[in-house]
Parts: sequence; C-alpha cells; structure tokens
Amino acid sequence: MKGISSIIASILLLIITIGLAGTAYLFISGMLTGSISKTINVLDISCIPVGPNQNKITIILSNVGTMNISDSELIVMVDGANRSPDFDFTPSPIPPHSSAVNTSGSNYTSGVRTVVVASPSNSVRTTVWC
Repeated sequence: MKGISSIIASILLLIITIGLAGTAYLFISGMLTGSISKTINVLDISCIPVGPNQNKITIILSNVGTMNISDSELIVMVDGANRSPDFDFTPSPIPPHSSAVNTSGSNYTSGVRTVVVASPSNSVRTTVWC
C-alpha cells in the first residue's frame, strides 16, 4: 500500500502542475491578444501645397492588428495639438490588414511638422516637411 500512495501522490502533483501551466497560458495569451488587436502603422505621410504657405497633410495608415479600428479610436496630433476631428479616415472602420487614407481639412503653414497617430494598442511618431 505504501508504493501505491506515492504513485497517486505523483499523479496528483502532475495533474496540478498541468492545470497551473494551462491557466498561465490562457492568461498570458489573452493579454497578448488584447494588446495587439488594434495596432496601426503609418505607411506614408506627406504635405500637399494648396496655396502660398498653405499645406494639407495626407496620412496613409495600415491596420496591422486583428480587429477593426474606428476613427473615434484614433488620435492624431500635429505639433502636440490634438487634430483628431480634422482627420476622417476612409474606410472607417479600418478593417484588419488593410489601409486607410485621409487628407486634413485644415491648412498648415510651411515648415517641419511632427505628427503622432495613436491607436488603442500603439502610437507612431513621424516628421513631415511641408
């Protein structure tokens, strides 16, 4: 009987270990899926001259995540000022593994502009010369 008790104890320890490992895997994979599900990449950013010392900024984004990203989830900052309402990306929402483009509604003066585009999972900072 003493030999059987040690075998049962070993089997119970093995089952507990496998259960804990499975729980840890599910927890970690859920965290990773949530953080990369709405990720963007800036494919191109440029300025289009519309008049003397007046330019419009065009941004082309790519949704490299696994879920749709709507305009309301994107934050666009130009030189530190929130310009999100100025940019309505088409299509909206941006489907996974596809691109969207928008040209600003406002004019920007000539010079170097720092543009930050933020999604729920990441942000991309670029510099454009207008």
